[in-house]
Amino acid sequence: MKMRKLIIVFLTVSLIACESSEERKERFFQLGNTAIAKEDYQNAIQLFNQSIKEDPNYAEALNNRGVAQMELDHPYEAILDYNKALAIKPKYLDAFFNRAYAYEEIGQFENALDDVVEIRQLKPDSAFVYFYQGLVLTKLKQYDNAFASFNKADSIDPFNPETIINIATIHYFKNQLDSATQMVNQALELQPENANGFNLLSLIALENMDYQSALVEINRALNEVPGEPYFLNNRGYIYLEMDSLELALEDINRSIVLNPDNGWAYRNKGIYQLKKGNIKLARNQFERALTTGDFIDEIYYYLGLVSLQEGETEQACDYWRKGVELNELKSAKIRDQNCL
Repeated sequence: MKMRKLIIVFLTVSLIACESSEERKERFFQLGNTAIAKEDYQNAIQLFNQSIKEDPNYAEALNNRGVAQMELDHPYEAILDYNKALAIKPKYLDAFFNRAYAYEEIGQFENALDDVVEIRQLKPDSAFVYFYQGLVLTKLKQYDNAFASFNKADSIDPFNPETIINIATIHYFKNQLDSATQMVNQALELQPENANGFNLLSLIALENMDYQSALVEINRALNEVPGEPYFLNNRGYIYLEMDSLELALEDINRSIVLNPDNGWAYRNKGIYQLKKGNIKLARNQFERALTTGDFIDEIYYYLGLVSLQEGETEQACDYWRKGVELNELKSAKIRDQNCL
């Protein structure tokens, strides 16, 4: 479940008629923050540039310029700013958080995890830190470690529905469907209209091939958050499993329009092409999914299927072996059936 919570630093400043360099840097800093609040990110960058010109070691301005860069979908530039801020203030918590989000955005989950370790040392009793660590570990498919992180978050801040749903998600990825259902229902008792809970129930129902229940649950999620691209994409996946291919394509395409960086949607569009017999188009979509840097389950399973249909058995086996390394259950099963 995707999340990003960039941290902007606000400082107060008094203005007088004849400004010193210190006063100018703070004035530009405040104006930059105002521009961010107005979602005028390009102007914010220019204002932070002026602030940093007055004081190249102004870590807060570097951090906030990084935030503006992230909002403009420039994660690499943002990381450079966070690096500079941390070089100036090595224990700068906000910059560590923001850099972790940026690394996550470009698929560098190991680097994100390294920053979370630094954050945990600075805030050892924070439930959110362990929660976020669990999210990153999930994307690395280190499910046992993710489970431990979410449980630690739950011990610090019990009865948080989102933590419980993420624990349920780990059970789901490990194919422990009864435990996943039990945990989701526990979360929904605490927060009866939790859309992420309905979404996960739909995926569990789909694994049990209960397509009608899966549709009911995903539509409940979409009723709570209409037009949410990940939920639309998941409904498209349900339609794919039902062989309602045109309904599937409609939802998947809408999801891509709303979020062009959603690797799961490209995976599902590849499944659509595979079902239509368009093998080359399917491969293109699966390979495009990989370029997004998203954590995408079963992607190597499907790449193996494409290679098998193209008569490239050894390449298919290589894909499935990669899938096994990433805990893809379908890759493990088909590898055992087709590879030595």
